[in-house]
Amino acid sequence: MTIEQKIYSFEEENTIIGIGNAKPFYDIKPILEKVETPFVEKDIEKRINPKLIREDAKSIIALGLSYNKVFIGDIDNKIRGKISIGAMGIDYHIIIKDKLEHIKNSLNIEGDVFVDTGPLVDREVAKRCGLGQIGKSGNIINKKLGSIFFIGYIVTNIELTPTISTYNEDLCKDCNKCIIACPSGSILEDGFDYKMCISYLTQKKELETEKEKALINRQIYGCDICQRVCPYNKDTYKEEIFDIDIFYPDIEHILNMTNKDFANTYKKSACGWRGKKILQRNAIISLANYKYSKDAINILEKLKNDSRQDIKNYALWAIEKLNSKR
Repeated sequence: MTIEQKIYSFEEENTIIGIGNAKPFYDIKPILEKVETPFVEKDIEKRINPKLIREDAKSIIALGLSYNKVFIGDIDNKIRGKISIGAMGIDYHIIIKDKLEHIKNSLNIEGDVFVDTGPLVDREVAKRCGLGQIGKSGNIINKKLGSIFFIGYIVTNIELTPTISTYNEDLCKDCNKCIIACPSGSILEDGFDYKMCISYLTQKKELETEKEKALINRQIYGCDICQRVCPYNKDTYKEEIFDIDIFYPDIEHILNMTNKDFANTYKKSACGWRGKKILQRNAIISLANYKYSKDAINILEKLKNDSRQDIKNYALWAIEKLNSKR
């Protein structure tokens, strides 16, 4: 068995694996120079050149891990928000890193492991390694996992034969479902406006406008709308979730969380890096976007004397907004 065959043998039902060379991604440099992107490495040279990760870089091993989930159960009468399926459960950074470290150690090779926080452009790495093609939503589309998967990679000094990509045709063609479905209009025919993306708004520290708060709607963190409507995600692998609190978080619980509660729950997930206060702010906005109810008002009334001035201000704003719906 060749080393490449051994690498592919680590692929599971919910994962995909591919190999690419470690040459610089010079073709995307003009695009990166024009487009501003949040939460990424600002040095463009580091984003396009694997040799700046390690001088002896020869190959990249990329792994995609599905985060597609479906709720199996009944909805109760509690006031609940929505959370991205990618932020449910244990932080995917940890899961993918463990898988990549296992591959590296099993093969006994040298390599630097990165999951989402690496300097290179993940989607370009995935594309080069044959994991798929970039769709209109900006996500990589794979025929096995659809577009709902996270990406991690190993930059290694081993010379490997690249995966032969089977993604040469336009997978999206005339389909515009993600563009039409996006409530904020952030997905464009010729690009992406991240500042209008609902997922970005739920992570943004300051929300300046009423429009931004309205767009968040009931989202506590992240957004999956463009993923949900993509035809390639219809018949792919899905993890079944039976716990309603994981899929549709209880807003009152989020607003009453202590630091210990947060550390034992959301801190361990992919949304934990943003901190408790951002999630609670989004929960308040979610309540404000909810239909008027005495229960919602009662939850907010408890925050009118919160020691954190910004949380207090959001609560007062939400009470006024709900009362205006009465």
